[in-house]
Amino acid sequence: AEEEDVEMTSEAKDLLTKIGTESTLRYAIHLIIVSNLVAMKRKAQEVDVQDIRKVYSLFVDVKRSTQFLMEYQQDFMFSELNEDEGEAAMRDDTPMAAADA
Repeated sequence: AEEEDVEMTSEAKDLLTKIGTESTLRYAIHLIIVSNLVAMKRKAQEVDVQDIRKVYSLFVDVKRSTQFLMEYQQDFMFSELNEDEGEAAMRDDTPMAAADA
């Protein structure tokens, strides 16, 4: 937070530390910057836990994104293709297949 010149409550720092250890440093830095914008919008002098929670709910890290995709993969487009059809379609789209035609 010091590196980004952002003032934070100690509770916010603790929460951000926990999030950073469970995710990546890049994601934690991103949360610091955006949480500061949220705090500025509400005219606060420092980032609080509520700011970090809001930003955390809006921006997803890689782990939660992967979990979401795995959980809802059947709801996405083309999920009804079985693996054989999918592999055949991919072979037809390759540059070599186009050159052979």
